[in-house]
Amino acid sequence: MKNIIIGTAGHVDHGKTQLIKALSNIDTDRLSEEKKRGITIELGFAHIPNDQGYNIGVIDVPGHEKFIKNMLAGIGGIDFVLFVVAADEGIMPQTREHFEILRALGIEDGIIVVTKTDMVEKEWLELVTEDIRDYVKGSFLEDKPLIPVSSKTGENIDVLKEEIIKKCNREIKRVEAPELFRLPVDRVFTMSGFGTVVTGTLTDGRCRVGDEVYIFPENTKTKIRGIQTYGKDVQEAVAGQRTAVNLAALSKNEVDRGDVLAAADGVSVTSMIDVEVSIFESTDRVIKNNSRVHLYCGSKEALCKIILLDREAAVAGDKVYAQLRLEEPVAVRRGDRFIIRFYSPIVTVGGGRVLDSLPDKHKRNRKDVLNALEIMAEGDPGEMAELKTGGRRFYSSSELAFELGMLPSALKPYLDEKIQEGRIAVLEGGLLVGGQRLKYLEETVENLLKEYHSANPLSPGMPKQELLSRLGELWHIDKEKTVSSILNMMVQKGIIKFKEKSAALAGFAVELTEEQKADRTRILEAYRKAGIEMLKNDELAQVIGKADGDLAQVIGKADGDLVPALQADLASSGEIVKVSPEYFISSEGWEKVKAAALSLESGQGFTLAEFRDSLGTSRKFASVLLQGLDKAGITVFDGERRRVH
Repeated sequence: MKNIIIGTAGHVDHGKTQLIKALSNIDTDRLSEEKKRGITIELGFAHIPNDQGYNIGVIDVPGHEKFIKNMLAGIGGIDFVLFVVAADEGIMPQTREHFEILRALGIEDGIIVVTKTDMVEKEWLELVTEDIRDYVKGSFLEDKPLIPVSSKTGENIDVLKEEIIKKCNREIKRVEAPELFRLPVDRVFTMSGFGTVVTGTLTDGRCRVGDEVYIFPENTKTKIRGIQTYGKDVQEAVAGQRTAVNLAALSKNEVDRGDVLAAADGVSVTSMIDVEVSIFESTDRVIKNNSRVHLYCGSKEALCKIILLDREAAVAGDKVYAQLRLEEPVAVRRGDRFIIRFYSPIVTVGGGRVLDSLPDKHKRNRKDVLNALEIMAEGDPGEMAELKTGGRRFYSSSELAFELGMLPSALKPYLDEKIQEGRIAVLEGGLLVGGQRLKYLEETVENLLKEYHSANPLSPGMPKQELLSRLGELWHIDKEKTVSSILNMMVQKGIIKFKEKSAALAGFAVELTEEQKADRTRILEAYRKAGIEMLKNDELAQVIGKADGDLAQVIGKADGDLVPALQADLASSGEIVKVSPEYFISSEGWEKVKAAALSLESGQGFTLAEFRDSLGTSRKFASVLLQGLDKAGITVFDGERRRVH
């Protein structure tokens, strides 16, 4: 079943409400003040019965200039418009204002309806019709049907209804995936026995009774208790329907017009958006940089400052890139259309579309910023993905897709192409990073390690934790897991290598002088001579002819800390074994230690005292050795006894 939403537009008292009543037999003016004053103040809703089985919803908007904000709350998300001009008055101020709003909101289809034909002569009607045709020339309404009607006599109402059905027969493209469910709230009320009800045009996705949904921007979690579309209880509503949703366990004051009912992570909650803005050709207002303006997006109205990124002021006919800095958070999605109105006096001056819903704060008059905005405005999804992954954030493919206003499945072909070209890389855990950005990250790591190797030629490498911290700090990456995934990719590429808790350039190796090689041999012999008795560093310093004071003097100098460097080299070659952070043992001694543990295994385990006695060593050394066996996975300690694993 097709679901179509039609909006009306036109000057006050041009017969929009009466036209809808003639089409649907529904009076959309429901407020007593509306009936008393004879004008529409709030949004009205109706549906047009038809033989095709279509759900055709109609939104009646106010035409009076004082209620433009109410008109804007309802006109977004429509499939086409009934552009209404009264035959007795022709084009009037709000006719022009509504027309420019429709263009700014990206409405692409419609029917021109000339009402009140019963009040004018044929010749006058022809003049009005000609005037309208001239006015819409070059716009989306230029070649659209123009139908004169009279809601009073019924003239041509059937013809109009037939034309509406023809419009509905064409393909209506809406995304119905539940992940993109979104309903901008334009009414909130309570019903006795039901609780809080919100209504709106379901612009994207679908929802079902029982679904958990969220109210944004507050991110309030709730559940759908019931759904009505066109006055009927249903289990599911889909994009393109006027929808009323009964929300469970939610008071009326927890949701307002302008909020968005959506799936989890279905919108971006933001106080800053990058936009493309077109200033209406009819306006005489000048929009200066940093001006305060009213933003209307979906059903939301918010105040913001407009930062013009390439000029000091925008005038009639200009199309500019800007950043809107809002005074309160809004819930939007890339591609959303909006209107801006002058702060004071409040007059409509332009409109545009959201290019980036979660941008960085930009500096003005920067070529790189403007180039990036051009890509967000005109580029394909692959180009936008490459741009976004080249920034500070690391995205999963689903996060990136939703930020671009797409389904992950729709973005995937573009991502795959960029990954194949090397323009986007995939880190561990599926995080995406732009190829150029990854290159800069890799160069940073290489430079850090080069500096470290130069200052510490005898060290096997920079402590891995230090490298993680330095890289994260330099590139403002707050998640260590992300930094670690970058280093792991560099290991896979053969750019760097890990050795225990250190990192080094892949081609780096400690190069010993002849004197240092002799010291290495003396240290190895000392460990072999000690057997299972472990040596402290100051004892090794004496072995190679350096007193404690001498050792302290060489730490941090060009030749580095010699003893730890030689220990690391011996451990790397397997000639000694690191038992604990402080102690090493010769490989022959380590084999003796393992043999002692195996000899004691009888199925019942063994104690520290038994192990100590079997080796004939001190309790202290026995304890260190057992902890080393535990760490190596050779033994397991249950709190009292150890067993060979």
